[in-house]
Amino acid sequence: MTDSERGSLDVRQRAVTRIAEIAAGRVTGVEQVVGGITARSLPRVDADIRNGRVRATVEAATRWPTPIADVASRIRVAVAEDLSQNSGLDVDSIDVRIHYVAPERNTKNPRRVE
Repeated sequence: MTDSERGSLDVRQRAVTRIAEIAAGRVTGVEQVVGGITARSLPRVDADIRNGRVRATVEAATRWPTPIADVASRIRVAVAEDLSQNSGLDVDSIDVRIHYVAPERNTKNPRRVE
């Protein structure tokens, strides 16, 4: 079968977004946030696909005092690997924006955070 006889794969933007959101959500340190004041769930991904290449921005949350640089790096690697493997697209860039989530308070002593 020649290349001209083969079909083509059209990876939809929503599929790329979903692959990236799932990958980001599995990263250790990432907190799932649903709704809230802005009614936006995290992790959230905006992706741009052009000529078989993808650029994505990932917004995710982590609990304070988790090191942001570590979480962002793990998100970047996980998302790039999953997009490459599951969509067949080349990944140009993954930008990561991290939001902190307040830690849960200890109900025995509300002033102390564990």
